Amino acid sequence: MLWETGTAKKKREGYRMKSNEEILQEAQKAGFDNYKLIEASRLHFCRDFRKYCEVNYCGNYGKNYSCPPGCGTPEEMEERTRKFDTVLVLQTITPVQDITDGEETKKIKLRHNEMTWNLIEKIGGEIGEYLPAMAGPCGLCTPCAMAEDMECRFPEKKASCLSAYCIKVDALAEECKIPYWCEDKVAFFSLLFLKKTVQ
Repeated sequence: MLWETGTAKKKREGYRMKSNEEILQEAQKAGFDNYKLIEASRLHFCRDFRKYCEVNYCGNYGKNYSCPPGCGTPEEMEERTRKFDTVLVLQTITPVQDITDGEETKKIKLRHNEMTWNLIEKIGGEIGEYLPAMAGPCGLCTPCAMAEDMECRFPEKKASCLSAYCIKVDALAEECKIPYWCEDKVAFFSLLFLKKTVQ
């Protein structure tokens, strides 16, 4: 799904679009540990990653509108990104008591996604059309309306995760020169695809 929140209205009212520098400043103010703008062509996709979703370790396969198979094939997901030329990469790095504690890391992931949505809420009307990709499956509704055989309650905020897009996050971290493995900390990534040329 693609969004263009308030852009047309702002243009009519004489607002200007945010520059790359301003976007990065907003990411810093939002509290992200690392934030980079890169060319979308530098992303690495591996369609074989879809098999990890099919294993259904997170329990959302076929039960969440933002997850496979409902979100689309790896080819379809990659194609959605092709209309964008720039990606805002957002990362948080958070200390954890136990990296294997799913409940602890789930709370940290939720916080990361909330930070991402807050940033989108703040700048969404001044960046043109965009496409978000989150850390982990959509968690706006528990359970997802799909599990109840109902329509998505918030289609305008439904966003798939990087895994659903089959994006190689380790390669992304290397491209951005930011950490991937953090020992006693957990690193989460989200992306915002933009139609802006990196300056």
